[in-house]
Amino acid sequence: MKSMTLYRAAMVVAAAALIPACTWVKIPDDARAVAIVEASAVGNCKRLGSVSTNVAWKVAGIERGENKIRVELDNLARERAFGMGGNTLVRESIRDGSGEYSAYACP
Repeated sequence: MKSMTLYRAAMVVAAAALIPACTWVKIPDDARAVAIVEASAVGNCKRLGSVSTNVAWKVAGIERGENKIRVELDNLARERAFGMGGNTLVRESIRDGSGEYSAYACP
């Protein structure tokens, strides 16, 4: 009985250690082509609007890696910008699992 409880506890700890490394956001290939650039690069572009994204930044009380969060937020923003007819994004901010972007159509 004790060995089964210990086994279950070990499995929970192992799962909690692996979850922060997961990337859950997958996007269509067309949306991957949306570029993320600095604000100085969109001078000749038409602003289409704002894009807000959110992902879990903590799982089971454990903070996920900043890079994983940024990649997921960027991917969601790319998909939304593509849906708006955009091909370029400017990342305005990322904080606590939320991202703010501006979407543009550039020549």
